[in-house]
Amino acid sequence: MIKSKTFTVEYELGGVVFYQQVKANDIEEAKIRVRQLQSTANIRAVTLFNDEEVI
Repeated sequence: MIKSKTFTVEYELGGVVFYQQVKANDIEEAKIRVRQLQSTANIRAVTLFNDEEVI
């Protein structure tokens, strides 16, 4: 079983830049999840969010 990771997706919509965190298995799936909600968004970057706990 593949564990989902948290990605931060940066996208532009109507001249405004948004950031959204999504759970996905890889970068392509993260892009697809954002495009499902914002079909006209221009995805600018996808970053793997660090899920490790800091002690």
